[in-house]
Amino acid sequence: MIQPEKERLYLDYAATWPMRPEVWEAMGAELRHGFNPASAHAPGRRAHRCLEVARGRIADLLGCPRSSVCFTGGGTQSDNLAILGFVRSHAGHAEHPGRPGRSPRVFVSEIEHKACLEAADRGAVEGARVARIPVDGSGTVDLAWLRRELATDPDAPTLISVMWANNEIGTVQAMGDIVELGHEYGALVHTDAVQALGKVDCDLERTPVDLLSATAHKLGGPVGIGLLYRRPGVTLEPLSYGGGQERSMWPGTQNPIGATGFAAALALALEGREAEVARWTALRDHLEARIRAEIPDARIHGGDAPLRMPNLVSAGIPGCDSGAVLVSLDFEGIAVSGGSACGSDSSVGSDVLDAIGITSDLPYAAVRFSFGHETSRADIDAAADALARVAARVVALTA
Repeated sequence: MIQPEKERLYLDYAATWPMRPEVWEAMGAELRHGFNPASAHAPGRRAHRCLEVARGRIADLLGCPRSSVCFTGGGTQSDNLAILGFVRSHAGHAEHPGRPGRSPRVFVSEIEHKACLEAADRGAVEGARVARIPVDGSGTVDLAWLRRELATDPDAPTLISVMWANNEIGTVQAMGDIVELGHEYGALVHTDAVQALGKVDCDLERTPVDLLSATAHKLGGPVGIGLLYRRPGVTLEPLSYGGGQERSMWPGTQNPIGATGFAAALALALEGREAEVARWTALRDHLEARIRAEIPDARIHGGDAPLRMPNLVSAGIPGCDSGAVLVSLDFEGIAVSGGSACGSDSSVGSDVLDAIGITSDLPYAAVRFSFGHETSRADIDAAADALARVAARVVALTA
């Protein structure tokens, strides 16, 4: 007899936010009109209107000109366009890499998403001078270090790329201070806001970043659609060629249905955000208190950061194997992750945990809980109970 599938508890919203019904409805209304928006005929013109309505709606929600919103295929592509687009737009400065002040500089924090770290590494191959901004034990970037480095070559074209909210441990950076410092030295500031948008106050007027990357599926929207906000006047070199779409910044056939879903998801995320953030914060604090009570030697990664994501908890459990804990929780019907879903192989380790000094305990399990609009206090208690059971079992097997 086939047993019914156990009802699962989903606590991995930081990996992908399940698509919200209102987004399905908004996209469904356009599905039968999914033509190429570059076509000149009537169906193409309708698809183009759909795309531009979504762009305008997103621009209004972000508080920026619609011309500043460039659609991409996701957050990774947006990060790459920001960083490599900057490096390549200043390629003329890299003709004499050994001469101070000639080649562009790129600063990325030690705890960036690999989309930014590896794009910066590629920029170094292409002649940019790349440095990683250190962080303290909470994952907060060292602004004093950054100031000293900026002052060494203030006339060089410079990009600072710091993620607004970390995807693994939830540390939120003081982006206003970073922007102020960067602009003091004439640097452009890019932020990966993939996790932050909709959960943190990403006001572009109060925090005037020059470039911002985001994606829809972290907001309850569809996968395969992202955006790069580009402040008017900022010049980037495209990464691909062959069409004039997205003002030639991201050429190729556009995705009006995905853009419609992105706009709907962003509107839902911003509607009542303050009340939801307060609810999430209470759930986060309750989960952390339960973990500390049930597993006294557990660590809360980034728990002492001045600013934190309201809906993310990263717990470290000495004496446990990450893979064993994650698989056991999955068998218990609870979906969580060990960190970034883009690097979920538990045998590889975590650059983020290394950067904050979590390197001495082996074995060591890192478990990331992240929650959303459907998560209840009862869900949090169920997760804490399961983690306590699993940790005790795995420690006993490891001993």
